[in-house]
Amino acid sequence: MEYLKMEVREAGDGAAAGEYDREPPKKYSWAEVRQAVHDLRKELSSLSTMMPMAISFRKLSNGKTRVYFLRTPQNGWEITLLYTDIIPTLQPSNARLDWKPLIESNVALDVSSGKWSREEQLLWERQRVAAWGIASYELHQSGRVLFPCASSLFVADESGGQSPPLVPRSLATGGGAPLTPAMCPSAPQLVAHAARGDIWLAGDCLRRPARLTYACRGRDERLADDPLQAGVPCYVTQEEFSRYTGFWWQPKCDDDVFRIVYEEVDESEVKIFSFPSSNSSSGEVEEFRFPRAGTPNAKSVLKLVTFKLQKASPTTVLDYYNEGNSETTLRELTLTLTLTLTDVDIKDDIDRHECGLTFIDIDLVVDIDKHSMEVTDIRWYEMKHPLKETFPWFEYLARVGWTPCGQFVWVQLLDRKQQRLELALIPLSEFTSRVGYALAPAHLDAPEPERRADGKSVSVSVEGMLSEDETNASGPNIISKEAITWYNIVFLSSIHQFYPIINSSAAVEGMLSEDETNASGPNIISKEAITSGEWEVMGRKIWVDESLGLVYFVGLRETPLERHLYAAPLRPSASAPPVLLTAVGHSHTVDMDEECTVAVITSSNISSVPSTRVYRVRRAPPRAALAQYGALLDRPLLDGLDARPFNGSWERAGDGDECNDVSLLIKERSLSGIEVPPPQIYSTRLSCGATAYCTLWRSAVPGPRPTVLHVYGGPEVQTVTNSYKGIRQLRMHMLAARGFSVVSVDSRGSKHRGRAWEAAIRGKMGQVELDDQVEVLQWLAKETGCIDMERVAIHGWSYGGYLSLLGLATRPHVFKVCVAGAPVTSWRLYDTAYTERYMGAPADRQHAYSRASVIAHAPFFPDREGRLLIIHGLADENVHFCHTAALLSELVRLGKPHRVQIYPGERHSLRAMHAAKHYEATLLHFLHENL
Repeated sequence: MEYLKMEVREAGDGAAAGEYDREPPKKYSWAEVRQAVHDLRKELSSLSTMMPMAISFRKLSNGKTRVYFLRTPQNGWEITLLYTDIIPTLQPSNARLDWKPLIESNVALDVSSGKWSREEQLLWERQRVAAWGIASYELHQSGRVLFPCASSLFVADESGGQSPPLVPRSLATGGGAPLTPAMCPSAPQLVAHAARGDIWLAGDCLRRPARLTYACRGRDERLADDPLQAGVPCYVTQEEFSRYTGFWWQPKCDDDVFRIVYEEVDESEVKIFSFPSSNSSSGEVEEFRFPRAGTPNAKSVLKLVTFKLQKASPTTVLDYYNEGNSETTLRELTLTLTLTLTDVDIKDDIDRHECGLTFIDIDLVVDIDKHSMEVTDIRWYEMKHPLKETFPWFEYLARVGWTPCGQFVWVQLLDRKQQRLELALIPLSEFTSRVGYALAPAHLDAPEPERRADGKSVSVSVEGMLSEDETNASGPNIISKEAITWYNIVFLSSIHQFYPIINSSAAVEGMLSEDETNASGPNIISKEAITSGEWEVMGRKIWVDESLGLVYFVGLRETPLERHLYAAPLRPSASAPPVLLTAVGHSHTVDMDEECTVAVITSSNISSVPSTRVYRVRRAPPRAALAQYGALLDRPLLDGLDARPFNGSWERAGDGDECNDVSLLIKERSLSGIEVPPPQIYSTRLSCGATAYCTLWRSAVPGPRPTVLHVYGGPEVQTVTNSYKGIRQLRMHMLAARGFSVVSVDSRGSKHRGRAWEAAIRGKMGQVELDDQVEVLQWLAKETGCIDMERVAIHGWSYGGYLSLLGLATRPHVFKVCVAGAPVTSWRLYDTAYTERYMGAPADRQHAYSRASVIAHAPFFPDREGRLLIIHGLADENVHFCHTAALLSELVRLGKPHRVQIYPGERHSLRAMHAAKHYEATLLHFLHENL
């Protein structure tokens, strides 16, 4: 593998560290360290690069393409929705493209009110969202935009002659904070959302929000008495499979019936745990259902809810109150339902007595807009042949969706060992067994179940993420958290549509067992591998231009450190490999419109800040190319500033781009205010024969320095890439600025390096990762001369905290101190899907679990004080505080010295700024004192 203008050094091509005089470490007071953290955060603020995200496209009637994205505006700090218009042209243009706010900036969305529900906070934890303002949105091609914010839903319309900036309107919602909202594709004025464990329907065309399912009793019930929820995935599905929604609109229909397929989850067998409330001052506890390794998971079934709309009839205020909306005050009623009360005295009376009905005539008829609609004829259906009956091995409902024709539902089913994955097509006619809910109002009671015999599910077997046998010499193929992604793309033409399948083998065979009599195998017309070779295709970034027979995708062919855009013919040949469309030496994030005509690409490398450019896609089969569409500069103040790269070992002229046919969308300034050498990427060959990559942040002080091995080391994460991470690596830069060398290593088991690399930790968690980390660290010390191997700290969070503890316990001669954040200490205490994916079931792998346990290594922790610091949030619902408590109990029993820093009210991530600053000061103070 060749890297141009990139410093990748092999073992032995540099000088070893010589003798040196070690200076005694300087001691700092707590006040000095706190001030240093404050000053460093201020100086390093220029590392923040808020690049465009969540990019969407819409064709305008005037021929332009409107590009939407989320970003902080100029002189703002809250993320908002912005747009720019692209004028179609065949000629390259140097015209500057302006971005503008889509939403009126002076509209109060209550962003900073602190009005966030517990459900929203937990969803953000699962999604790893940390932002103020609009964190997500949905765009309909009609021009309607939907976004949640501050426990409310807002819509804005570009149709009807309105032009940006738009004034958003709040939608009346029911049940609580609206989660994972989605517009109806055929009627965008309707919005479904989850709230308090059920699905609700909102819309400005509705008289009132409508509850579509009645699975959950509500937040006031004890969790043990309320095991069902509809439209909300269980914890494991969200955390380990990155699926956050549990309902899906039918994309189109031929009648007046609206249909939503949804997941109903039964968690009655999942154990309940209690944690201190995230509201640290309340003294209350919160309950969570959490399946530990080897224990029962939640049970999922697919159901269908249908409903119709009809013109609303006049009703009374008491009707609204009695329909379950007692939490809505009359003032909210007048605002959300657009009441047109002609009697001013009555309206004033409502204002004065908004807390009850005592002083208002209960027979008052509310005159609603003539076009208001109401939901009617709600019905629920389950599958005639439940998934568990047809696929008895299925454990996890990984993904769900509709085919574009709206006549089939597709599902990805995964077994408990996560070594068997099936893609099944379910005909709409399979949902024929009508059911009801015990909690539903009397008028929605279902009749006796109807049983019909027509319709069978069609199964397509997907072999790409599976290993045929656990004993296979190459090891099991482990599914990543980002969904179904692996090496090769295969398109299967069956039934009605082309379906993209991610597959690591050219062969796709049926895997139906003899007892699966209700499913039939696929009728595969053709199958062809579009890519080949030992490199990965990023499964979420695939666009198909069927008219020209081209497929565009993002992959890692050039190097596992860089993401690139490629184009390939749908009917490939050996003489026509995929064409590289982006520049080597940078890593690229790509978004493309459905027509494959416009692309927005953000490019950066470790030494240059990101730039986002808009391209026209030149479509000329069998090749494709990119051409500029114009330039958009975010901050005019940058015009006269030095835009040199962020130093680094990959030095390039200007912004590092060698292609002239690009246009600048947004560019941020790099860090230049602190005298800290740039980070560098190194590679070395491990003793096992594989190549490992690492990143080094040097101190400004020459010679061997106290060093922090900043470790994650676990699966599903890649820390070393040729991309600019800015504020995400704030603490590495902070440590370097304080005189430490900092090292980050991607050891075996990390992401995007192939099946054999990732499978190396199967049943061996905490072993091969540390072997690689130490081997690379020792090589780097000899290679660079900037690492003092007698003063090395190991520090990490979550899985990195786990490895940090094991590092100190098993290699105390290598690591002088350990700082472990939110560490796993026993895999028996972690969740089913993640743990069993890599370790197997505890009952089958007892020795492996014991060998991987930090608690079992407690006797080997050092006896000298000042070598161990453990940090944990008390309300952590991911890696529970019981992990730390169990280890502390054993350390106390053994008389081992240790320090503990607890953050009440904090979950797995430290979200409060004061907690983050305190943690940074604690880390620096501990390192200065003991390293």
